[in-house]
Amino acid sequence: MTIGARINHRRNEIGLSVEQLAEVLGKNRATVYRYENGDIENLPISILEPIAKALRTTPAYLMGYEENLNNSADFITELLKDNELLSHVRSLMSLNKNKRQSVFDIIDFLSSEKGL
Repeated sequence: MTIGARINHRRNEIGLSVEQLAEVLGKNRATVYRYENGDIENLPISILEPIAKALRTTPAYLMGYEENLNNSADFITELLKDNELLSHVRSLMSLNKNKRQSVFDIIDFLSSEKGL
């Protein structure tokens, strides 16, 4: 996958339009299309970093050094979509250390083969 393809893929993955990305970067829509189509090769780090930040990823991912998008942005995005889970996380955060550990132990047990 090329840098342009990664930009396009990630932009679509997070639901960002070309216009929105262009606005964040202070570029026009045609320039973003040129980035995505590979018309502008060897993107300078001065533009690669802002693109990565806007796409909530890393320059290393966009350049293909990290094949898997294993940053916490995806996890956080998914977490924020689940109101019930968010509510439980908030409750968990309000527990004292011992009670929190009890919850962790239950989760570990239920997610292990023994608990399934």
